Amino acid sequence: MYSSAEVKSGFLVTVSIVLLIGLTFIVGNFSKGPTMEYQVRFAYINGVKKDAPVFCAGNEVGRVNKIVMQPSEERPVLISVLVPKTLIIREDSQAFIDTLGLMGEKFVEITPGTVQSPNLPAGSTIQGTDPIPMYLLIQKANKLADRMEELTATLNPLTERIDTLTRGHEEDISKIIVNLEQTSANLRDMTHDLKYRPWRLVRKG
Repeated sequence: MYSSAEVKSGFLVTVSIVLLIGLTFIVGNFSKGPTMEYQVRFAYINGVKKDAPVFCAGNEVGRVNKIVMQPSEERPVLISVLVPKTLIIREDSQAFIDTLGLMGEKFVEITPGTVQSPNLPAGSTIQGTDPIPMYLLIQKANKLADRMEELTATLNPLTERIDTLTRGHEEDISKIIVNLEQTSANLRDMTHDLKYRPWRLVRKG
């Protein structure tokens, strides 16, 4: 005979095992029916791992089945992806690597391609677009910062000279700005008047 606590514990363990098996089938895409395999070639995959999700047009459709390094190739990383046989991938489809949500999980995104393009047979290789490594972004940011420092150093003498020239002439500069604003307003009024009464220009001429 089993106590009530033992029966409840056994039932809880059984339910947990069933749920775990169900999740395994879902994560493994075994419940999605027959699949087909494509190859996606990259030079850099930014941390994509086996069993990472595969998306098409923003919808999860499959998973990464295998990652193979081929050092003799110019783009040495070959990713095998499994997708449903019902999915249509075309010859002009493209592949990218992106980050999913705030957790930073990497996934492979495949674009559907255009309707006019022929279907791509299963087993074909798609040339992926490599993500930009973080170290390259840091290098470019450092170069940009160096350029900004050089530009600032070049502009400093110019700003100092402008400040020297304008010092003591603030009132004159203000009058010039006011005159320019008045002249602009007069030109605007004149062109507006001539737009609706062009004969006045001929008469004055």
